[in-house]
Amino acid sequence: MSVQYSGPIGRDLQLGRRTILAGGLAALAAACAPRGPSRFFAPPGPPIGVQLYSVAKELGEDLHGTLSAIAGIGYRTVELAGYAGKTPQELHAALDLAGLRCTSAHVPAKSFRPAPRTLDDDLDILAAEAGILGFDTVIMPLFVTPPHLPMKLDPGEDVRKMVSGVTARMTEADWRWTADYMNDKGAKLKARGLRFGFHNHSNEFIPLGDGTAMDFLVANTDPALVSFQLDCGWAVAAGVDPADFIQRHKGRVSALHLKDVAATNKPNVLLEMDPAEIGRGVTDWPKLLAAARVAGIDRFFVEQEAPYVRPALDSLRDNFTYLSGGVA
Repeated sequence: MSVQYSGPIGRDLQLGRRTILAGGLAALAAACAPRGPSRFFAPPGPPIGVQLYSVAKELGEDLHGTLSAIAGIGYRTVELAGYAGKTPQELHAALDLAGLRCTSAHVPAKSFRPAPRTLDDDLDILAAEAGILGFDTVIMPLFVTPPHLPMKLDPGEDVRKMVSGVTARMTEADWRWTADYMNDKGAKLKARGLRFGFHNHSNEFIPLGDGTAMDFLVANTDPALVSFQLDCGWAVAAGVDPADFIQRHKGRVSALHLKDVAATNKPNVLLEMDPAEIGRGVTDWPKLLAAARVAGIDRFFVEQEAPYVRPALDSLRDNFTYLSGGVA
C-alpha cells in the first residue's frame, strides 16, 4: 500500500510504509533530543573557552596532559583561576604548547584562601603578569566586604556558610562600599591597560531595595570601569533568568560563565547548587544565547561546577559537544 499525492508540478510522490515510519521515527528522535545551539558558536561565531577552575585537580597532577586534552576537545581560550602552581612564564609556555590562548583571569580581592595574586597587591605586578600570560581582563570572582564585615574563614569552617552569613549582614551602605571598591580597582586597572569585571555567585541575588544586590552593583558602578561576567548557572540556582538579566542590564554584561543546573535545585542565595552538564539541566539555552547575541557578548567560558557527576574532562567534552551543535 502507498499514499499518492499529485502536486502542481504533475508528479506523483510515492510514500511507502517504510518511508513514513522512518520519517516519523526520525522526527520523534529529533523532537526528544537536546537542542544544541550550533548556529551561535558555528564559525565565524565566538570561540568556546573554559574556566580552568573546572580542572584544578587535573592541572596539579598533569599540567601539559590536561591542557592538551582541553585543546583536543575543541576549546581555544581559557580563563585562569590562579596559576596552577606555576610561574606566569611556565604557565604561558604550557598554554602556548597546547595551542590555547588566555584571555582573562580571576583575581580575588582580600582573599581568605591562598592566591598567587590579589587585587590588593601591587597592580603593576599583576599588569606585568597579564602581559606575560596574554590576558587583557581581570575578573573579581567574589564580592569584597567593608572592613567591619571581614570574610575570614576559620579552620574547619564551611566556606559557603561563612560567605552566606556575611552576605545576610550586608546593608545597602555596605554594598555601596563594595561598588566603590570595584570602581576604584576598575580605574586603576584601566590605567594599566586592563579591563575589570565582576563575577557573581547566587548570594549577590539577595533582595536589596527594589531589586537585588547584583542589580545594585550594576547601578552603582561606572560602565566605563566595571563590566559583569554573568555566571549563568549561579543565576539560575538563585531563581534568576540569565537571559532576562542580560536584557535588563543592556551593555553591562561582557562575558558569560556557561553551566547548567539540575531540576532538583531549589532557588536560593546560599551558594547552593545542584549542577548538571550543559543541556541536561533546566537552562533555556536557545533563549540565553539569543540574548547574548543581541547584547554583543563575545566571551564565553564553560565551567563545570562541583560536585562532579563524572570526571571533569568528560563533562567538559560533553558540554562542548552540546554547545557546538551535537548531542552529548
